[in-house]
Amino acid sequence: MDELVTVATFKDLPEAELARERLELEGIRAFVIDGQGGGVMPYLAESMGIRLQVEPKDAEQAKEILGS
Repeated sequence: MDELVTVATFKDLPEAELARERLELEGIRAFVIDGQGGGVMPYLAESMGIRLQVEPKDAEQAKEILGS
């Protein structure tokens, strides 16, 4: 798999998971990154937001789906 591309950023995990599920219903594999909080520097994950990522080949279609 190629490196993943961020197509959206969210402030909370439930919103990110809903977007991921929407993409997967459309046949696009999507991944929620930094959704666990915690870790060594939890404030850093929070300030960066929760990222929704897809493979580069699916990025444009994913942005269209999420934008609608």
